Amino acid sequence: MGFLSFHQRYYAAALDRLESGPPGRAELYEAGQLLKLLDDLVDEGYPLLSRTLEETCGAVSRLHALLETHHGTVFPIQKKLLAATAYGQKDVEPQAVCALLLARVRAGVPASADPFLSDLRAYCRWLPHGSDTATVFLLRDAFLPYLYCVNMGWDDLYPWVINRDFLAQAAGDGADDLLRMPIYEALESGARDYAAFADFCLPRIRQALGRYPALERTLRELLEAIPAKKLLVVESGYCGTIPLTLAALDDRVDFRLYTTAPFLYSVYRDKIFCRRYEQIRSFETLYAQDALMRFSALRGGRFYVRTAADETVWARAAGEAAALLASP
Repeated sequence: MGFLSFHQRYYAAALDRLESGPPGRAELYEAGQLLKLLDDLVDEGYPLLSRTLEETCGAVSRLHALLETHHGTVFPIQKKLLAATAYGQKDVEPQAVCALLLARVRAGVPASADPFLSDLRAYCRWLPHGSDTATVFLLRDAFLPYLYCVNMGWDDLYPWVINRDFLAQAAGDGADDLLRMPIYEALESGARDYAAFADFCLPRIRQALGRYPALERTLRELLEAIPAKKLLVVESGYCGTIPLTLAALDDRVDFRLYTTAPFLYSVYRDKIFCRRYEQIRSFETLYAQDALMRFSALRGGRFYVRTAADETVWARAAGEAAALLASP
């Protein structure tokens, strides 16, 4: 059971179903999403799944053939920005970056014309909020939702930079993959709703965390420092590894994702804003979220980042923020 075996079974079954008759619009859309998922992983430097599926069931070739024959959409790859960005040497807190960007917006900057920002605004408005709930934003990807909620005057907002860089520093390479493994094992076990999925996943994630005692201690300390009755974790989506990890450590945790992988649509049904996996890169490759900052350190329970040295990145990030905060 695991990452490769789940995808092999899932893609083989999906392809047989999609090819069983003339595909309609829904089938072609699904095929495009499944191909996009593989293309995104290759672009991020993880070609093993795509290569394995092509060798075992011709997945990539068959998806391309299906889309080309029936005039379906091959979704383009949107390149990540981080690798091409240089960063300063000063550590600052994400709250300070947010304040600087809001000051630029209030001083007047041209709003970005990126059409995805209106959808991102709708996602921000969809997020639940209550007086008994603290909201944790997983940065970098949820920086603009954090900025939106700050601008709305929400209380109890926590920008946490928990990503691959954080995990590598706290636990070493491989922790991210080990924490994600129970997700695929749960799917292979037949879990199709969140209750069964969580019952399977959460104990196994806690077990995996046992291999990284420093990481587990750090996460518990962060969670325990928030006194709220409920915790809502916000991020872009895909597998939801970090929200699930936090939920495994604290019963107060719930989460919301912009979207997820097609094979998790039914599991995360009430926790996702939309079923448009093909747009996840539109969320993740905004300048404010992909290039403006990178994780530097966690000290004394406070996250620190280093910000882009290029003024162009700041200007484009401010334009995105301006468009996000525009009415309606």
